[in-house]
Amino acid sequence: MPIHRTLELQSVTDSTFAEIDEVVMSCAYATQNHFGRLFDERIYENDLAQRLRAHGLEVHTQVPIKVSHGSFEKTYYLDLVVNQMLYELKVVSALLREHDAQAINYALLQNIRLVKLLNFGETEVRGKLLRNALTEPERHQPTMRKTGWKPLGPRCEELIAHLKPLIRDWGTHLDFRLYNEALIHHFGGESNCLQRLELMSGDVALGTHPVPHHDPDHGFIVTGFTRPQPGYRRHLEVLLRHAPLLKGIQWINLNHSRLEVTTIEPEVDRRMGTEE
Repeated sequence: MPIHRTLELQSVTDSTFAEIDEVVMSCAYATQNHFGRLFDERIYENDLAQRLRAHGLEVHTQVPIKVSHGSFEKTYYLDLVVNQMLYELKVVSALLREHDAQAINYALLQNIRLVKLLNFGETEVRGKLLRNALTEPERHQPTMRKTGWKPLGPRCEELIAHLKPLIRDWGTHLDFRLYNEALIHHFGGESNCLQRLELMSGDVALGTHPVPHHDPDHGFIVTGFTRPQPGYRRHLEVLLRHAPLLKGIQWINLNHSRLEVTTIEPEVDRRMGTEE
């Protein structure tokens, strides 16, 4: 089984969530009132769990969920589960889109509708309810677009061939970095796959930059953009111009249920344009 859940959570109704969430938020306010907003996340997590258990609720903290494919394994930890309801805790000055994405990633892995962010780092505890509108069957219906793709080296076909079963195993819409880590693992791990390339400006060496390689001359980049990114493509072309040992890049973009693969090759004397 590619996704190993310690707890099999059931999606709850909005009304059930709201009923329990009223208790959770009351306890969260009490926790912040007692500790302020300067402590590590685990302090708030443990104190909140203790208060919720005192109310007779079923509480689990740091619940592991393992994702695997072949010999690759990665374990995530769910901060707080209260009566089948999932909470992700933060202690930051403000919640960002990346926090939303992390919480939705956990909801997708657990195949549940609702997840709530709790931030103890603001002047008052902030809660943000997020909804996962996808079911597991819907996440296993990807499409592939290889416009502008061509094999550059002996292992380019292998790169795509390995990505397809990853998506069949895990489905789409998960954090794109998870698929990237699995590809790096397949091509020898960071020590072999992640090469630091010397960047040059004319005859001047500027330093090195890490690029995953699926063969000695060609690299790959995995992103999760949901809109066209011509500016990002130009940045990849700039990387190629300043990394003479890199002969091409296979750009893999995971756009929700669509897998997009584009080949980027060096272009002579082309200057970087304005970001769009």
